[in-house]
Amino acid sequence: MSRNYEPGHSVGMLAAVEHGPILCSDSNILCLSWKGRVPKSEKDKPVCRRRYYEEGWLATGNGRGVVGVTFTSSHCRRDRSTPQRINFNLRGHNSEVVLVRWNEPFQKLATCDMEGGIFVWIQYEGRWSVELVNDRGAQVSDFTWSHDGTQALIAYRDGFVLVGSVSGQRHWSSEINLESQITCGIWTPDDQQVLFGTADGQVIVMDCHGRMLAHVLLHESDGIVSMSWNCPDFLVEDSTESDTDSDDNILPFVRRVKPLLTVTFLSGDISLMNNYDDLSPAVIRSGLKDVEAQWCSQGDLLAVAGMERHGLPVDSIMRNALVKFYNVQGEHIYTLETPAQRPITTICWGHRDSRLFLACGPALYVVRVEHRVASLQLLCQQGIASALREEKDVGKLNMPSLLCSYVTTAFIPTIKPPIPDPNNIRDFVSYPTAGNERLHCTMKRAEDSPKETF
Repeated sequence: MSRNYEPGHSVGMLAAVEHGPILCSDSNILCLSWKGRVPKSEKDKPVCRRRYYEEGWLATGNGRGVVGVTFTSSHCRRDRSTPQRINFNLRGHNSEVVLVRWNEPFQKLATCDMEGGIFVWIQYEGRWSVELVNDRGAQVSDFTWSHDGTQALIAYRDGFVLVGSVSGQRHWSSEINLESQITCGIWTPDDQQVLFGTADGQVIVMDCHGRMLAHVLLHESDGIVSMSWNCPDFLVEDSTESDTDSDDNILPFVRRVKPLLTVTFLSGDISLMNNYDDLSPAVIRSGLKDVEAQWCSQGDLLAVAGMERHGLPVDSIMRNALVKFYNVQGEHIYTLETPAQRPITTICWGHRDSRLFLACGPALYVVRVEHRVASLQLLCQQGIASALREEKDVGKLNMPSLLCSYVTTAFIPTIKPPIPDPNNIRDFVSYPTAGNERLHCTMKRAEDSPKETF
């Protein structure tokens, strides 16, 4: 399930891969983005994060150019109603979808493909449609919404950068002359500046009107992979009401006075900086390669996923991908060993940090995260669930019904069924589901598949 690699260091959390069948796509999942359920009318605002973030939508982009939008929930109850349709497949891209980015305040979804095509999708009356299209014919290195959702920052690998409005109006653009490539771009927390990272270790700073402010060399021999701040992606007004109907046992929302700039390097090292010109940042030596790093929305826990570096030949031993967790001081507090035996391509937090989604090839894993010291009851639940193969085996245990019900919640998936068993596809498509639910599916050509494909 999980293990702690630093004996003697107190563990203040627990992380475990969700029990149940592995969720798989028909091609590699390359990017993820999650958003919570946001009120549709102003009268329902401000938002109580705990209530509205129990349900949400996970966007995925895959190698076939398809964008998936899937309903998720964290309340671990089967009696809760779900939307009439819980999965959408959005088609329009002509190459691999490499970026998906939700705009939570405006309920829009931006997607980018390998050839530089950018689509902005919007949902209306239960259907998704393309609202905006942009295509320079150059590869996009990053796409980021401003924290109020009103502006978009687009960075291209060839040095062209663009800032536009959420409605598609161009505010400004610039051509940055570099001997290297731009690998990422982000807004500062106040949306007054934009920062770009390069493959040769530089950070380029511009103001919100496109004026150049600074060039800073962080590492001359280590390229920048990504940058982020440990603050929420979007400014959502939070109510002070308590929600007694919530199942998530999460610490109160805490925001740092000054956010940390987090810079991930190709080597697997991560710098935690007070600003881009910080001369003495805290440095995390993750010991991982192919690193993906992301802060939780509360800003107190950094998840770092990757493959462990070792001196043995690559094929001499099979090693699983790891997720290491760090606090704001850069201290390692927990390590989770995942079932994945290849690099994790992308990660994202969801459900107010009670879930962490991991993509590895075509597989999608859901990690349940407990931010407190795990109770003995929770540890026993996870231990029993790990020993059982399926949820139906819980009924065979010689335990009180109340405890059996508690163990059963470990098997209630975040991504809701019906998810077909790959070994029983024929029956799934031939017979109605229990309760006669209406299922939606997408048919695709199988020209590159064996003749006997169902």
